[in-house]
Amino acid sequence: MTLNDLKNSIPDFAKDVKLNFSSLIINSEYDEELVYGCAYASSLAIGDNHIASVFEEECRNRFGGEFIESVKATVIVMSLNNIWYKYRDSMPTTEMKMAPQKMRVNIMANHAGLDKILFESMSLCVSAINGCTFCVKAHSDLLLENEKTKEYIF
Repeated sequence: MTLNDLKNSIPDFAKDVKLNFSSLIINSEYDEELVYGCAYASSLAIGDNHIASVFEEECRNRFGGEFIESVKATVIVMSLNNIWYKYRDSMPTTEMKMAPQKMRVNIMANHAGLDKILFESMSLCVSAINGCTFCVKAHSDLLLENEKTKEYIF
């Protein structure tokens, strides 16, 4: 299935989704690695194998296999982080809420082989899907510190 096939498979009752699919993905004004990488990362994060396979093929054709592996690495490490921070934030005491993370997240040291801004942008997408407010704020702050606009973040 191609990207256009995916778009055309969106049912009539979801016309707004189809319009957004066109404007936010197919005809986006942003960098293709950002758009397709975030779309692929998001589809992996929501666990939709059908949509993920379409975006994986699109990313493979556009950017290659290393890009695919980098996106997958970003999604898995951010999902682990999201779980940890949501868990930690639910603890009953301030001391427990401040507990350090003890998981290995070495892949973050080199941004999973991606450009730092691209990695942080994908991480923001995954964190938003996973509902981790701690991570959404952290990635948004980092992007703002690196001269990305509020519109970019939204």
